[in-house]
Amino acid sequence: MSPTAHLDEVFRLKRAQRWDEAVIALEEILGRSPSDAIALTHLADVQLRRNKTAEAGSALDRAEALAGTTAFTARVRGDLRYREQRWREAAAAYREASLLGDRGTWPLLQVARCHLRLGELDAARGAAAEAAERDQSASAPWTLLGEIALREHHDDAVELLERAHARAPKDEYAYAKLIEARLMQLPAPEREREVQVLLQSSAQGNRHLLGVLAQLRSEGGDEHRAAETWRARREQHGDPYARKMEAYALRRAGELEQAAALFRACLLEDPEDLILMRTYVHMQRSRGALDELRSTLEQMIPVAGRRRGAIYGELRKLGVS
Repeated sequence: MSPTAHLDEVFRLKRAQRWDEAVIALEEILGRSPSDAIALTHLADVQLRRNKTAEAGSALDRAEALAGTTAFTARVRGDLRYREQRWREAAAAYREASLLGDRGTWPLLQVARCHLRLGELDAARGAAAEAAERDQSASAPWTLLGEIALREHHDDAVELLERAHARAPKDEYAYAKLIEARLMQLPAPEREREVQVLLQSSAQGNRHLLGVLAQLRSEGGDEHRAAETWRARREQHGDPYARKMEAYALRRAGELEQAAALFRACLLEDPEDLILMRTYVHMQRSRGALDELRSTLEQMIPVAGRRRGAIYGELRKLGVS
C-alpha cells in the first residue's frame, strides 16, 4: 500500500471516529517513515480526540521540529490548548492557523470562543463576525454572535440566533440558544412555567436544550431542580459533561454525598480536570471524608498521566507515603 493510500485509510478511520484503529494505522506509517510530519500531526490530532493530551503534545512537538509550524499543526495546537483550558494560548494558535492559510471557519470560531471564555466580548464578536464573512451560509458564527449578545443582555440576541437557526434548522445547539434567548425575555415566574412545559415535551431529545434549562434553573436559585435536569440529560444521553454539572449543582444544593460520588466518577474518567480536582479535594476535606478522598486519589494514580505527581502530593498531605 502506498503512503497516500495509508493516509487515505487514516482519513477513513478518523471520519468513522475509530480512534484506536487510526493510531495503529499512523504508527505503521511512522514505523516506515519516522520523519513524516503530516502523519505525526494526524497522530497528535487523533490522540487529542482520545483525551491523550500528553501523547498529543509529544507528537505535535515532533511534527513541528521536523517541518515547522503549518496551518494544520497550529490548528491542532489550538485544539490542544483549548482542551487544556489555556484560552489565550489557544486563541493565538488558532489565529496563527488562519494566517498560515486555514481558510475554514473553525479557527476563527475557536478564537471567538476563547475570547468569550476570557470575558473579552468585543474580541469574541470581531472573530465571530470575521467567520460569518468567510462563510455566509454557516450557522455557527451567528450562534456565537447570539451568545455574545446574550452575555451582554442585548435585545438582538433573539434575532441573531434566529439567523443561526434559519441556516441550520437541525442544529440542536443553535436551537437551544434561541430558546434560551426567548426565555430570558420572560419574567422569572413565567420563565419557570415555560421551562416545565419544555421539559415535558420537546426538550428531552435535545441535550443542549436540557443544559440550557438546567442552567436557567441554577440562575433562578433552584439547584435541586437544576441537578434533576442535568440528571435527565445524563441518563438520556450518556453525557459526561452533564454528570459533572449535576455534581456541581448538587454541591451548591448541599447534597454533598451525592455530589462526591459523581465527582469521583468524573475524576476517574478525566483526571486532568484541574478545577474539578480542586473542587473535589476541598469539598471532601471540608466534610471530613478523608478516607473516601484517599481511596479516590489512589484509584486515580494509574490513569492520572501528567497529573500523577499532583495526586501523590495530595496523598502525602493525607499522611500516605
